[in-house]
Amino acid sequence: MRARFKRHLVPALSSVRRARRRLRFKFFPFLFCQSHSVTQSSSKPDTPPRAHGPSRGRRSGSRKPKPPKPVGDFDPAAALTEGASVETAPDPDAPPLYLSDLKALHVSELLEMAEAEAIEGAHRLHKQELVFALLRSRARGGRPIYGDGTLELLPDGYGFLRSPDTSYLAGTDDIYVAPSLLRRLNLRTGDAIEGELRAPKSGERYFALVRIDRVNGRPPEECKNKILFENLTPLHPDSLFRLERDTAGEDNLTSRVIDMIAPIGKGQRGLLVAPPKSGKTVMLQHIAHAITTNHPEVVLFVLLIDERPEEVTEMQRSIKGEVVASTFDEPASRHVQVAEMVIAKAKRLTEHKRDVVILLDSLTRLARAYNTVAPASGKVLSGGVDSNALQKPKRFFGAARNIEEGGSLTIIATALVDTGSRMDDVIYEEFKGTGNMELHLDRRLAEKRVYPAINVNRSGTRREELLLPADVLQKTWILRRLLHGMDDLEAVEFLITRLRATKTNADFFGSMR
Repeated sequence: MRARFKRHLVPALSSVRRARRRLRFKFFPFLFCQSHSVTQSSSKPDTPPRAHGPSRGRRSGSRKPKPPKPVGDFDPAAALTEGASVETAPDPDAPPLYLSDLKALHVSELLEMAEAEAIEGAHRLHKQELVFALLRSRARGGRPIYGDGTLELLPDGYGFLRSPDTSYLAGTDDIYVAPSLLRRLNLRTGDAIEGELRAPKSGERYFALVRIDRVNGRPPEECKNKILFENLTPLHPDSLFRLERDTAGEDNLTSRVIDMIAPIGKGQRGLLVAPPKSGKTVMLQHIAHAITTNHPEVVLFVLLIDERPEEVTEMQRSIKGEVVASTFDEPASRHVQVAEMVIAKAKRLTEHKRDVVILLDSLTRLARAYNTVAPASGKVLSGGVDSNALQKPKRFFGAARNIEEGGSLTIIATALVDTGSRMDDVIYEEFKGTGNMELHLDRRLAEKRVYPAINVNRSGTRREELLLPADVLQKTWILRRLLHGMDDLEAVEFLITRLRATKTNADFFGSMR
């Protein structure tokens, strides 16, 4: 009985299901086109297929399409690809194009070149966009292109070459570096790279690096076996930066006072403690001029954080080193990005046994920026400083050291005091014992127009016996005993008067009987 019932019931149910399916397809055909639309939308290489929930079984159109095959070392994931048209192949006989030559020109000169090449809307473009448009227009003739920049790695595995002319700001003139090149040469953030570029194809947004010629000024093969900065051995500074020059002027007077009171060595970690309007920025300029004049082999960076734009322009025009700035109208994340790029580049150069100097103005504002971008830990110190916010600025300042294997990294940073902000006082107290050289400026001296406004009795260098000769060290101690009994204002005025009466520090010490 049961078998007979199943034999008649199953065909009846099957016919009912088929009838229902025919009715659905006749009156609701769009329900059966959904899988086809998913397949069509997922065939684009730029967008992944949409998710429609978990499905039972495997569909032919639900597979993620394979990305297009990369050309050379270029990864299409970094640039927006919409077409397959290829630029003209490079002509080896054509004169090469250099990206740095265009970046060195003024905006007015770039606009004249853009008008000559009939680039539409050139006056509405920023300088980075204008450089990109000019380079792309000139690359159509098949001329080889060469560019350079400082590498910044991104979390996705690839990187970009940023330009120091724009303080490593991301822009359209950046150069894309494929992950294969990064892995092959073990490149890291901060490496200065030079090489040949490939013009972007139709729809791509960046020039791509296809061959690396030099890394940090050396052949690429020499960079594979270098020792990481964290594995190098730190030592006390034992080689002096001589700041005194053979010129007469206020800047040389500042250098002579620093050489006597708080000498700076290679690998020094110095703190320039300054109240507002005490001349700290001008003193940094004097130190930069002295280092570039007496030690031309040194790589100098001037890092300006949260400063005024006019001071940035003045520093760029008066100093021969690399000036990297993030002005006060930039967000805190931009301050942090600039500082991390500079310290990474300095570490890469130190790994190649170079002597690097960073003049930072100011460490207090950099710590404020880190305090803004750091995630809240729930533990707040007095003044509103998060307990974990000062870890990275301490790592920045603590990178200064003399290297036993060769090279050094010197950091002279300014710290603001007496600003009326409790946060600034807390930041200074946290960094007060971390440096091995301190130079204190006195606002009373600056208000009296006594420059350099250095508080002699509070300034000094740790282990200065490693930097100065024995006879000079002995006379320096005698001078300190003499000045210690005076008032701070009288001591500086006495020292400056005596220094102006002599041409060099050697003549000054020779006159001491």
